[in-house]
Amino acid sequence: MYKIESNKQFNIIKVKTKEIEVEFLDYGARIYSLKTKDYQGTFGDIVLQYSDIEDYINDNISLNATIGPIAGRVKNAKIEAGGRVYHLDKNSDNKHTLHGGSLALSSKFFDYEITEYDNCTEVMFIYEEESTVKYLARVFYQIYDNKININYEVESDQDFVFSLTNHAYFNLSGDLKRNVKNHIVYLKSNKRHEVDNDLIFTGNIIKEEGMYDFTKEKPVNDTINSLESTTKGGIDDTYYFPANDKRFTMAFVYEPISKRMMKIKSSYDHLVFYSHNNINHLPLKHIEEHKKHYALCFECEKGPYGFYDSQVKNNLLKKGKLYQESILFEFLIRD
Repeated sequence: MYKIESNKQFNIIKVKTKEIEVEFLDYGARIYSLKTKDYQGTFGDIVLQYSDIEDYINDNISLNATIGPIAGRVKNAKIEAGGRVYHLDKNSDNKHTLHGGSLALSSKFFDYEITEYDNCTEVMFIYEEESTVKYLARVFYQIYDNKININYEVESDQDFVFSLTNHAYFNLSGDLKRNVKNHIVYLKSNKRHEVDNDLIFTGNIIKEEGMYDFTKEKPVNDTINSLESTTKGGIDDTYYFPANDKRFTMAFVYEPISKRMMKIKSSYDHLVFYSHNNINHLPLKHIEEHKKHYALCFECEKGPYGFYDSQVKNNLLKKGKLYQESILFEFLIRD
């Protein structure tokens, strides 16, 4: 079941199942609201949302948005593809590019189509870029039962680098009752990309056994507190999952008071784990003041630009080829 509402310049697509209630914005093909049940059967918001819908235009943290064409940071704001050199915006430390710069899909209005099947509602967002890089991107949100499946497709008129993801900011307490430091996280891999002070990867992979190791589920509290005084301000790390398979859980997060749990599966072989370290002054619904560490992000994506390994999915999309990747979020109650 779905309905569409207009609010100022935005279109809001609302989809409900018995287990979840989700709203999307056509701006940034983003999740606007997501409600799931706690152990008592009470629905509550589990993603951050701005109090004023117009603040999404001034959003500089990609709140719950589709990220692309290139998720993550690009060193020196320069890439090479198809024998050409592309110079991107230096929107990270005035040296590097973060999440595509001015090309960012998070700041574009998408067309959309909605299709209903027997047990699934599919919202397809469509965006066509006609600037220096010409490509067509489609983002499919499939909502059924207690799941949201996201499929990405890209077709390009030229060789270019693509890595699309979703930047949902999750807080499973419901309606932001608490920050996320009590959230318990599991990551299937403890292989992490080493980064420098600009958060640019060095090319080294670290096999973690300390605070960065989440292969045995644990609360994020100690890791965030240990990193809070560093340049990262908390967790902001890219984990590598060699030969990942979407049939198996890549990661999960659990909030022990509400007993909400979310499992993540993906066709991607990398995941950026982020603890909402960088904030703006745009008020949030439920708590008004925008505070740090009120969300966790699990951004499944391709590896950092420039990282090559025989097992890694290449982020270079050749002209005429079809980019296809997917992410699945499943929402549960854990006793």
